[in-house]
Amino acid sequence: MVSRRGALGSLTGAVTLVLSGCLVGGKDVSDEAAEAAAAVEGVESAELERFVNNSFSTALRGTVELGTTEREVGVHVFDDAMRAIISVIADELDGDAASGLKVGGIVARLGDGQQLDVLELDPDMPTENPRADRVSAGAFFEKYGIG
Repeated sequence: MVSRRGALGSLTGAVTLVLSGCLVGGKDVSDEAAEAAAAVEGVESAELERFVNNSFSTALRGTVELGTTEREVGVHVFDDAMRAIISVIADELDGDAASGLKVGGIVARLGDGQQLDVLELDPDMPTENPRADRVSAGAFFEKYGIG
């Protein structure tokens, strides 16, 4: 029989490992992905960071600053930036780590402050009413011809 103190210690250790990234994620590709996005024509800058979300999944979040105020143009530029980001993820991470990496926290900001999220880029989502926080890199693989 395991004591409460022993069980609590084991649970604390497991949570610490998960939150430290030892069990979740692996390589941090946020810098490489941000550089690739920033190199896209029409992108002013890109800042991305890796984090562990509330469901203990590894995710990227951040902002891609666009040099346009026109929404339609912005969607196209953001799509090109996401293609660059997803390509880095697919190239740098293995299999499930690449396809399962959550990317729904990446947004684009137009020059006038309007924001675009990844759902506007029509990722391949299995539900009719998807949530941005559930969008993984793998949802874009077919769209961008990856894998």
